[in-house]
Amino acid sequence: MPKVSQEHLDARRAQILDGARRCFAAHGYEGATVARLEKEIGLSRGAIFNYFPSKRDLFIALAVEVNTRYRGLIVEGGVEAAVRGAAAEDPAWLGVVIEVESKLRHDEEFVRRLDAQAREGTPQLVAWFEARQREGTLRTDVRATDLGRFVTMVINGLALRVAGGDETDVDATVRLLHDALAPRE
Repeated sequence: MPKVSQEHLDARRAQILDGARRCFAAHGYEGATVARLEKEIGLSRGAIFNYFPSKRDLFIALAVEVNTRYRGLIVEGGVEAAVRGAAAEDPAWLGVVIEVESKLRHDEEFVRRLDAQAREGTPQLVAWFEARQREGTLRTDVRATDLGRFVTMVINGLALRVAGGDETDVDATVRLLHDALAPRE
């Protein structure tokens, strides 16, 4: 049997995640049946579940991916980049992000597995906030961890509004967030 290159494996995994993202966005977690996943991804269930043992694993992989993406936006471009990134997302995909938050509230197994994967990047994000505090660009009267949680709450709230089709002034949101995070005199 011929060996498959790592590039091929990575491309197939990306294909599965991309199709699953579209399927979950269109149908939600419960509505994304295996048949719908197969159709959207363009692969058989055997091919899909060779990479991800279950629909939950696939959903968790997407949750980790979005968490990693927004953490990367903050670390590489600052809080404003993450806010603007959320505002520019497809509202249907943001609905999936909101579903992730709901699962965090109601599904202990989901929480356990997502936490195990998502926590890996938390120290990097906290370090980013701590570095900005040391530079004097962020307030120091609040722990860096709490600043990160606050930013996450704002981004999640923005995602909720965008997913719901509510008009949102992103520039005003960025200004308010900047004011909230600015050093105190």
